[in-house]
Amino acid sequence: MKNRFHFHLLVLALYSLFLVSCLTQGSDKDMSTGMSVPANPVAGTPTNVWSSLLEITPVPYASPLPEPGQIPLDGTYAKFDPAPPQWLSCLRCADYCPAGGAWRMQFDRGVMRIYYEVTGWNSLASYTVVEDRLYLFNDPYCKEATGEYLWKLVNGKLTLEVVDDPCSFQLRGRNLSGGAWEGCQVNDAANFEQPRGCTDPVAEPMSIPTLPDGLNVTVHEADVRLNASTPDVIINANGLDQSMPEGVHLSNSEDSILYGTNRVLWRDDDWVEVVTDVPFSSLGVQFRGDYVIGWARVLFDGNEVWRGDTSRIWSVLKIHGGFIEISGFAPEEHTVRVERLEIDSRPVVVAFFGFHR
Repeated sequence: MKNRFHFHLLVLALYSLFLVSCLTQGSDKDMSTGMSVPANPVAGTPTNVWSSLLEITPVPYASPLPEPGQIPLDGTYAKFDPAPPQWLSCLRCADYCPAGGAWRMQFDRGVMRIYYEVTGWNSLASYTVVEDRLYLFNDPYCKEATGEYLWKLVNGKLTLEVVDDPCSFQLRGRNLSGGAWEGCQVNDAANFEQPRGCTDPVAEPMSIPTLPDGLNVTVHEADVRLNASTPDVIINANGLDQSMPEGVHLSNSEDSILYGTNRVLWRDDDWVEVVTDVPFSSLGVQFRGDYVIGWARVLFDGNEVWRGDTSRIWSVLKIHGGFIEISGFAPEEHTVRVERLEIDSRPVVVAFFGFHR
């Protein structure tokens, strides 16, 4: 009896940890589940995950596949969750856990597909519709479960209300019913704009614009702390766990997120910057994180000196990023500022600013 009691306590504890991981992170899964994470995590952005998802169909795990046919709710929909996104890769996070960023869902002749832009997490299922009821089944993350929803499509917006869906500890229901899904199909309304998340973002190449005479920008494809020439002064981007050297000031946007010694830029206008009047010979900023980190630009004294996908600068052992170093300036007050670029909904993780004397 005592052993059974201890077993139930252990199950309860594991279940609690499972839910906490969902509430504090996002959703992702490794390849062993039969579903896919980004097709090429080393490349950074989860490009082509959606097109690959369109090429596969559900497996009849517990129910036969429905006969393909046009259904009134068929179409592609998107929603943008304003909550904080997932800014780290996670192989054991709960599936379907709501997280900030762009989500895309498609209903197509008996096949439902769903995709999370930030991490590339995705799934699919079979579905049928009986009047105002939607039924989901054959989902690889809950093979034996059938979800039942009330659905309504008004002016191109799809809303789903959970009747019963045990899939992934009810997280699929929380996700699908958490706000309206806006239709991606062009309608007859004037000035129609596709909702955010309907299409894959257009990637920008890494670039260094024309610089003033004497100014140099060097991109180090590594964590600069591992190089022979480590910065003499390092200021963690969170600005909390160390005192600022005299003549150095760190500031950031209010909505940016503290993450350990890092700062996560998530909102479209998020930024972090350092101002110094110390006569350093070079100033720089370190981007460092998982493949889910995205596009940013670096400004020096208000002028853009670099922009690109931070996850594509460098990667080793699943760590991505790089150090952008600026030199060749006069010994006076200077500002290095990092701004997130609104190209997709991936966050930018700034680790620290580094200075050479």
